[in-house]
Amino acid sequence: MNPPDEKQQRDLLLRAKAERHIDNERLTRGNPAHPDEKLLHELQVHQVELEMQNEALRQKQTELEAARDRYVDLYDFAPVGYLTLDTEGMIEETNFTAVALLGRERKKLLRRSFASMVLDKDQARWMRLFMSVKQGGDNGTAELAVRRGDGTVFQVRLDCAPQKVMRSGALLAGDSVLRAGIPGDGASAAAIRIALTDVSLRKSAEAALLKRNEELERFNRAAVDRELAMIDLKRQVNALSRELGRTPPFALDFADAPTAKGPT
Repeated sequence: MNPPDEKQQRDLLLRAKAERHIDNERLTRGNPAHPDEKLLHELQVHQVELEMQNEALRQKQTELEAARDRYVDLYDFAPVGYLTLDTEGMIEETNFTAVALLGRERKKLLRRSFASMVLDKDQARWMRLFMSVKQGGDNGTAELAVRRGDGTVFQVRLDCAPQKVMRSGALLAGDSVLRAGIPGDGASAAAIRIALTDVSLRKSAEAALLKRNEELERFNRAAVDRELAMIDLKRQVNALSRELGRTPPFALDFADAPTAKGPT
């Protein structure tokens, strides 16, 4: 069934309900064949139809407001930081977790360039990620160094996804429709949505583990060099002992090539 047929069927069902309502309430009196009575009947049916439509709209509005409130709660209090950026990379929306991570007031984050918080050494990587997600339409991930409001630096993982935008400026998120940007007529179209995760502890642990591994490698190299030096010294002692007609004091068949013996 195509959309016009569905609308026609809904209209017929609505009129049938209105007709039954009028018949039950006995809104009309007199001669039903009289033209004025017919006109009154049609007006009464139309009035009931409008009342039913208004009630359905009020119920739908209540459902949408409840869904919006649930979304706001989930968005604002999610354990992961969320940002929505416009096509210029300016922050249009942010949740409380992102505010805490970035160490800035919410009002000072809105309409601020996210790139302004990325350290210089990671600027090129951020711009490549942003342009790739915005233009290519594919998800992207990167780990960058970001500066908080108090000047401290932390490592953050960015999981970016392109944001679908309707012509009216509303965002599509699953089955719900959400308004893009800051409330007001000046909100621009959103480009990407970002999930921020603080990975500083993991990065610190990785750096400590790398340092420990490097120390172990240096220790192992020093131990091997020391062992080889000892073997060489013992080889020299064995050689000198043979020259003096004495029995070599060290059993170095595996390393003392001149006196190595084959299997018996």
